[in-house]
Amino acid sequence: MTKILVCVAWPYAAGPRHLGHAVSTFIPADVFARYHRMKGDEVLMVGGSDMHGTPVTVLADREGLPPSAIAERYHALHEKNIAQLGVQYDLYWNTADPHHKQWVQEIFLALKAKGHVYEASMTSPFCTTDQRFLPDRYVEGTCPHCGFPRARGDQCENCGRLLDPFELKDPKCQIHGTTPIPKETKHFFFRLSAFQKPLTKWASKDKEHWRHHVLTFMRSWLREGLKDRPITRDLDWGIEVPVPGYESKRIYVWFEAVMGYLTATREWYRRHGTPDAWRDFWYDPKARHYYFIGKDNIVFHTIIWPAYLLAYDEGLDLPYDVPATQYLNISGERMSAGRGRGVWLPDLLDRFDPDQLRYYGLATMPETKDTDFEWADFAQRNNSELLAVYGNFAHRALTFADKNFNHATPPAGFLDAADKSMVRAIEQQWKKVGQNLEYVHLKDAMKEAIQLARLGNQYFDQKAPWDLIKKDRAACGTALHVALRVCRSLALITAPFLPFSSSRLWHALGYDSDVHTQKWEDVLEDLPDGQELHVGKPLFTKIELETDEDPMDRFDVRVARIVDVQEHPNADSLYVLQIDLGGDHRQIVAGIRKNYTADQLRGRKIAVLANLEPAKLRGVESRGMLLAGEDSKDVGLVLPPEDAEVGDQILGSKGARVLPFSEFERYKLQVGPGGTILFLGRDGETRMTLAVDGAPLTVDKGMKEGTRVH
Repeated sequence: MTKILVCVAWPYAAGPRHLGHAVSTFIPADVFARYHRMKGDEVLMVGGSDMHGTPVTVLADREGLPPSAIAERYHALHEKNIAQLGVQYDLYWNTADPHHKQWVQEIFLALKAKGHVYEASMTSPFCTTDQRFLPDRYVEGTCPHCGFPRARGDQCENCGRLLDPFELKDPKCQIHGTTPIPKETKHFFFRLSAFQKPLTKWASKDKEHWRHHVLTFMRSWLREGLKDRPITRDLDWGIEVPVPGYESKRIYVWFEAVMGYLTATREWYRRHGTPDAWRDFWYDPKARHYYFIGKDNIVFHTIIWPAYLLAYDEGLDLPYDVPATQYLNISGERMSAGRGRGVWLPDLLDRFDPDQLRYYGLATMPETKDTDFEWADFAQRNNSELLAVYGNFAHRALTFADKNFNHATPPAGFLDAADKSMVRAIEQQWKKVGQNLEYVHLKDAMKEAIQLARLGNQYFDQKAPWDLIKKDRAACGTALHVALRVCRSLALITAPFLPFSSSRLWHALGYDSDVHTQKWEDVLEDLPDGQELHVGKPLFTKIELETDEDPMDRFDVRVARIVDVQEHPNADSLYVLQIDLGGDHRQIVAGIRKNYTADQLRGRKIAVLANLEPAKLRGVESRGMLLAGEDSKDVGLVLPPEDAEVGDQILGSKGARVLPFSEFERYKLQVGPGGTILFLGRDGETRMTLAVDGAPLTVDKGMKEGTRVH
């Protein structure tokens, strides 16, 4: 029996999580933990919500609420969604817990006492508008390494490089759109440079099982040389720095949040009455620690966190594996909670069976390269693989046996070559699934599990029990017994992947026990003759995407505020606008430079088509389109009512799918009576007048009725 510590990345408590989060963290960690529990290993799966991340304070500022209210709201939502997905943590915690704070402060002071943490001055971005230091994430600009236009002051989420705010090209304050100035401030630094040699040595051995992109990223960082990093920030939200004179500062979230893997382990044992037993997991050289994260967190988990562990106590276990995924994209761009771009778990879980989401996430998992989420692909994989292969086989076998053999498992008689081959296939696929799970190759493991169902379908067709029962009832019973034995094996093999349908299949086969308490080797066992079947509904349902949806549902038009205006570097008629859509910050390109000055636009509320497919206009990316009327002489902005709030929905919904420009052109918006804005369907008939809370939108500059809006 091996000790397996499953560590799951801590999501920010600053908004709902999208499918990309689930696919890189919750789901793979749960599959891996469930498998090792079935194997009989001692498994502990820990994680929780990051309550102190800067995204929490950003959202709190926008909503005018204390950060604690935001964090508690979304921590509760995360807990709910994780449970709905069937993900079983041993402890899902949060970083605002008093015990976490206490232990983090103890670790901080221990590192300070050892000389690994020291005080020094640094230059930080300072906002002259509200006279305060800006957290790194409050600063955005262009990444100096990859050119990504919306890189944050701490990290570029496109290339994953850690950054300093002043490395960014054209840095701007997220709140005011102004350029921060450099100002000196004192902070505590972690002496990361002192761990260059031990980390390089650690990175060079016993890593054959690591994913190539993780090793490459880690080793490239080490080759560049490690630099000391500040671990406190000028903030009023977070864990207090336990040093006099630092009352206005807080411990940096990327120091304290990664400590959560250690503190959550301690907390689990404290709650179970053995407060010192956490050491069994952290000081056992044979224990294996796995970290399930996305690729933007690789540097923190392969370099910075191991350095903290070495600094605190060289006897602590370092990561055994960091199976980081690549990105799950949508329309070619990574899902991002910070930019409001993704397919969101609360919406998905309201619409679909969690096993449908788990299957799609595993079947398309970006283990070694980025993959794209597409609604059509989601439906197709469910319908042609999960439903047509696995669900179809189980339903065929169960219903035929139930109908023709008195609602029970028929006895197995003489096994012919086809029967024996099918039984051997159970063991073969069981081994393949297990081997892939051992090395955290979850995508291949899921594929091999479904392959057993595919082989079961082929066997069922070969045996043709609908004909066989007329000629040889005993042989038909044997064939059905073998088919049901395959179903039993599938219920167990897929239990780590698809916990809900596995449980339904297990009970349909007549078992009263919990499938998730069974052992992995039980896959190879037969099921009893004559066991009563409890056949119910099919395991899975077909996903039918709406093809005749209301045209208005294809749009996501919202009130936005223009935060900043810059001239397009390559086009005299274009502006590059930074806009706020109500917590969703975007960049759009607009051809209104000849019609409005920059000063006329800054701070103005506009109407924006937010789900238009991203496009590059003369080399600059645009993620949306402002609405304006255009006649032969002038362009006039579509104006929301004065009392409309930023983020208010005008047309459609925030969950609308990406709208290709070619489809957008099939519909029409035009100026109506009194300067109002009308939405016309493909047939040219008026569908609605655009309004916010009953107050209609109008067009600037008094354009004539019938003028096109686009």
